Amino acid sequence: MSGKTPEEVDWSRLDKRKFLFVGAGIFSGLTTCLFPLTVIKTRQMAVEGAPAGFKGAAQVARQIVATDGVRGLYRGFGTVIIGVIPARGVYLTTLEATKSLSLDTAVRLAPSEAGQAGLSNLFAGAVASLVTQSVIVPIDVVSQRLMVEGSMGAASVSGRGEATLTAAALPRMNGVRMARHVIATEGVLGLYRGFGMSVATFVPSSGIWWGSYGAFQKLVWHQVDRWRGASPERIPHGSGEVMAVQTVSALLAGLSSATLTNGLDVVKTRLQVAERVAGAAKPTFRSVAAQLVREEGLRGFARGLLPRIANTALWGTCMVTAYEFLKRICALPDPIDR
Repeated sequence: MSGKTPEEVDWSRLDKRKFLFVGAGIFSGLTTCLFPLTVIKTRQMAVEGAPAGFKGAAQVARQIVATDGVRGLYRGFGTVIIGVIPARGVYLTTLEATKSLSLDTAVRLAPSEAGQAGLSNLFAGAVASLVTQSVIVPIDVVSQRLMVEGSMGAASVSGRGEATLTAAALPRMNGVRMARHVIATEGVLGLYRGFGMSVATFVPSSGIWWGSYGAFQKLVWHQVDRWRGASPERIPHGSGEVMAVQTVSALLAGLSSATLTNGLDVVKTRLQVAERVAGAAKPTFRSVAAQLVREEGLRGFARGLLPRIANTALWGTCMVTAYEFLKRICALPDPIDR
C-alpha cells in the first residue's frame, strides 16, 4: 500500500456477486449485534414519559428485560432481518455506483481532496438512501410498532392532538400479523406511513454520514502524515493505521449525522407508530411536531439522542470497518497484476 491516502476500491474493480452475497452475511451479523440499541432508541422516542439520556436508556432496557426477557430487546428483529437483506444489497450497489459516477463532478466542484471525497460520498449516500426507502419504510412501520407494542402511552397522537389507540393496546403480534393489521385498518398505504418523513430524515442522514466520513478520512490522513514528519510518498501505511483512521472518521461522521438529524427521526418515529381511531384526523408531520413541542418543548426533539449517537457511532464504526474489509476481499486484481 502506498504512503498516500489509501486508494479506494471503486465500483469497476469489485466482484459484484461476491460483494453482494458476502456483504449480506456480514451486515446481517452486525444488525443482530446492534439491534437492541435500535429497540431502546425507538422506545425512548415513541413512548410518552420514557426517561431520556443514558440513564433513561438503561432504565428502558431494564423495563424491557423485566417485561419480556432478553428477547424483548429483539422485538421486530425477524421483520428487519428479512427486509434488510434485499434493501442492503440495493443500498450498497447504488452507493458504490453513484460514488464512482459522481467523482469527476466532485473534482470539478471542490479544490481539496477532502472536499472532493466529501461531495462524492454525500451525493452517493443520499441517492442510495433515497432508492432504498421504498423497501425500508414498510419494514420500519411494522418493526417499530412491534418494538413499542406493550408500552403504555406509545405515540398517542392524532391530527388534532387527540389521544388515539396505539400499538400498546393491540394484542401481541408477529411481523406478518402486524402488517395485516396495518393493511386492514389503513390500507396498503399504511405501510408507507411517514414515507415523506423517512426520505426527509434518512436521505440527509445518509448523505451527511458518508459525506462526513469521506471528508474526515482525508483530513485525518493528512494530519497523520503531518505528525509523521516525513514525505507520505515514501512511508507505507500499516493495516492497523488504516483501521484506526477509518474508525476515528466513522465516529466523527456518526456524531455529526446523529446530532443533526435526530429531531426529524423523533417526529418520523412517532408518526409511524401512531394508530388512527375512527373520526380522528390523520396525524401529520406538523401535528406530531406541534404536540411534541407543546408537551416537552424543543428538548423533545432531542429524545433518544444519546442512544441514537451510540447506535449510529457503533453501527457506523462496525459497518465501515466491515465495509472496507468487504471491498478489499471483493476487489478484482489490477489488470497490471493479471
